Amino acid sequence: MKWNVRTLFTEERKSLPIQDELDLSGLEWSGEYPFAKPVIVSGAVTGAGGIVILRCTVEYEFSGSCDRCLSRFSRGGKLETEHLLILSDEDSEDENAILLDDSYLLDLDDVIQADLCLEMPMKSLCKPDCKGLCPSCGQDLNAGVCACSAKEVDPRLAALRQFLENE
Repeated sequence: MKWNVRTLFTEERKSLPIQDELDLSGLEWSGEYPFAKPVIVSGAVTGAGGIVILRCTVEYEFSGSCDRCLSRFSRGGKLETEHLLILSDEDSEDENAILLDDSYLLDLDDVIQADLCLEMPMKSLCKPDCKGLCPSCGQDLNAGVCACSAKEVDPRLAALRQFLENE
């Protein structure tokens, strides 16, 4: 959704409340579509003394497949975001600044989508201590130890295993 923030720059208005639901179900991330439910955005764009700032809270539900054990998972998340809105590149050195054009339109969908992409994990895990799959038989090691993993030892590490067993 696009928000016109001209009145904040001209100081006719001090604040513009934002309450929106974004449909990001078409956003692909690592071959998956992690946002099946709408993303809730609440906050405000405030202006004072020629400085206009977007502050909002983004609540979302992230769904995906675990990169270690391949099980499906879903978890909620909350992101606090803040951006300075500027009219020209010379106005700010801030990396978080959003450059607006002459129409003073803020495309909130693009801003939130970019913020969520930066927040996405590089590796999606069902839980932080996920043990993954056995490389030999493929059993989910979160469910229990398989019979083959205790027997097999990488021959390159056999000397290290003997050293650890002797201590």
